Amino acid sequence: MKLKSIVQHVKRAATTQAKVAAGGSLFMASAAAHAQEAAASAAFDAVAEQGTEMAGYAWPVVGAITASLIGIGLFKKFASKAT
Repeated sequence: MKLKSIVQHVKRAATTQAKVAAGGSLFMASAAAHAQEAAASAAFDAVAEQGTEMAGYAWPVVGAITASLIGIGLFKKFASKAT
C-alpha cells in the first residue's frame, strides 16, 4: 500500500468514529431532555393537584366567613331598629 492510501483509510476511519460518537451523544442528549420534560410535567401535575385540594379546603371557610358577615349585618340592622 502506498502511504497516501493508508492516510486516506485512517482519515475515513476517524471520521466514521467521530460520526458515531456524535450520533450517540445526540441520542443521549435527546433522552436526557425527554426525561427532564417528563419530570417537569409530573411536578406540574403534583402542584396542580395540591392547589385543587387546598381550594377544596378553602370553600367551607369562605362560606363561614360570608355567613358570619351577613349575620353581623342583620344583627346590627335589627339591633338598631329595636332601640
